[in-house]
Amino acid sequence: MSRTELEKLRRTRSQIHFQLGKLEPLVAGYHAKLTEVEARMLELDPQFWLTPRRYKANPYFARNELPRLAITILREAGEPLPIRVIAARALATKGVTLPDRKTWRSVRVQLQKMFWRLDRRGLTVLVGEGIGAKRAIMPPAANTRTNQR
Repeated sequence: MSRTELEKLRRTRSQIHFQLGKLEPLVAGYHAKLTEVEARMLELDPQFWLTPRRYKANPYFARNELPRLAITILREAGEPLPIRVIAARALATKGVTLPDRKTWRSVRVQLQKMFWRLDRRGLTVLVGEGIGAKRAIMPPAANTRTNQR
């Protein structure tokens, strides 16, 4: 990379930082205005239901991708695994080796809810109790759902 190209990129980066600096107070002002409007609405009618913010898509997993990955990870392991291990392997599969706390917790909670649903359907089973609990796929002989097909 030439010296002049690097200088152009540095200048562009500086301009972007400048624009962000100008826009951040504007965004903060809109957040404050939104809070005031919502407070006034609730003041006029305390029973009024405010719709939650829009759904924010998962940046790492597409729809129904995490459950498929989790089942694949359990099949490949061939033994019961804790949710933390399944979450770490699923994130590693997507190229996330050091997730932040929010991502880490979100993936674990999603897996936990998914396994509760699969447990009720009889596709997976909880092995052990408490902090040492692990998840496993039901053996084909014990899984009545696959025998019916």
